[in-house]
Amino acid sequence: MNIDQKFIAQRNRQGGDDSVIPLINVVFLMLIFFMVAGQIQKSDPIKIIPPDSINEQRAESEPNVLLVVGQEGDIYLNDESVLLDQIEPRLTDLFDRAPAPDSFWVQIKADGDLSIETLRPIFSKIRASGLTKVSVATQLGHGDEE
Repeated sequence: MNIDQKFIAQRNRQGGDDSVIPLINVVFLMLIFFMVAGQIQKSDPIKIIPPDSINEQRAESEPNVLLVVGQEGDIYLNDESVLLDQIEPRLTDLFDRAPAPDSFWVQIKADGDLSIETLRPIFSKIRASGLTKVSVATQLGHGDEE
């Protein structure tokens, strides 16, 4: 009996599961790749398309409060639907309970099709609550290229 036949016979007695091991390795490598490369981000309560901006600068930290304003004027404060009159007391309460009031800030994520006149009452309620650190979320646009 030559050596090749001896190894083939030995492999057949052990079972043919050796070909599954590389498949398991590939599956684990793909899992690691998607865990590292993928971004898991919380979705907004309503679908909005933020206005375009040429500013590439991003906030260094997450906002303490996220106000989402939809095309129909729907307002969500931290994923909870609120009325315009509820914004000021809710922001005041959140600010009073904040562990670091100096770094407390509000981000407004509004649909790009909304006019500034629609957002003006929301800014007024934020100002009335005493908060001064406010930003408007935008998406990086390319501007008007002609």
